[in-house]
Amino acid sequence: MVTLIMIANSIYCNSLKRVVNEVSVDKKAFLVTGASGLIGSCLVDLLMLANQEGKKNHVYALGRNREKLEYRFKEFVGNAYFHIIEQDICKPIDVEYTFDYIIHGASNADPVSYAKFPVETMLTNIIGAKNILDYGRLHPNCMITLLSTFEVYGKCDKDVYTEMDAGVIDFNQFRACYPESKRSLEILSRCYIDEYSVRANVARLCSVYGPTMTPQDSKAHAQFLRNALNGENIVLKSEGLQKRTYCYVIDAVRGILAVLFKGEVGKNYNISNSNSIVSIVELAKLIASLCGKKVVFCYPSDIESKGFSKPQNCILDSTKLCKLGWQGLYDIKSGMTECIEIMKMEFTNK
Repeated sequence: MVTLIMIANSIYCNSLKRVVNEVSVDKKAFLVTGASGLIGSCLVDLLMLANQEGKKNHVYALGRNREKLEYRFKEFVGNAYFHIIEQDICKPIDVEYTFDYIIHGASNADPVSYAKFPVETMLTNIIGAKNILDYGRLHPNCMITLLSTFEVYGKCDKDVYTEMDAGVIDFNQFRACYPESKRSLEILSRCYIDEYSVRANVARLCSVYGPTMTPQDSKAHAQFLRNALNGENIVLKSEGLQKRTYCYVIDAVRGILAVLFKGEVGKNYNISNSNSIVSIVELAKLIASLCGKKVVFCYPSDIESKGFSKPQNCILDSTKLCKLGWQGLYDIKSGMTECIEIMKMEFTNK
């Protein structure tokens, strides 16, 4: 199944419309990097739907491939408030536009990419962040939220992680390219804040899922969804006993906006949902039950194994985010149910 969810999908559109009031600013300019990805595309959709409800914010979607962006956002092409910037994030942000807000999400974000392109993964995360922060240095009124990951915590002797925790990352593994470069992104932002007074903070995302996932997404839950929606049994490539915090993409986007609008400069915020803590095998069984399929075990390929993280529990504490007024709207079952309903509609329509 190769499909990209569009804003014209009625369930997806109606779910976004219910939260458009969380776009609390008007007549501002937003830059979203990584705009064609799982989270970036949902952010753009929500910002543009807020415009349909009366806001007048300019939304700039940045990505490397204009054709891909025009296809994904074809409902918005030609809208006076929607703009595409075709650019590699590893090049300086040299545009004539002035942005009030930047959500920086451009990154390789799936395990196969970490294994195949470790150099590009590191450079995109580090140089991309530098270019965004350099823009913030030149535009001191711009507020920046950089997207990071739960993987920066590494291995700790605990299961529940707050923003103050720090563990060990095994840098002898190929896969370290992703969490270590995200750590570098966070440290670099802290340095720009301290030395140049850049206005920035960090959103540390848990495992985010949703119908806006890309066809290339190789994370476990994305593979489970593709298997089930293609009429196949779900293939589990490990015991899957480790517990993770998950978050439906609409809740994740709401959390990112809360951090952008209400979060403190220089602070980190976990984006996670305490009602969505399950093991990988429990998630596989949930998706299988929702799609009428079974869970089967299969050994991973060598390239997949290189991209795997070592099994460990990683539950993110969202107390700090909730203090900004955010609350999750979806638990794991309701979020996954809506995700599957939307993707089934799109698959049927292809």
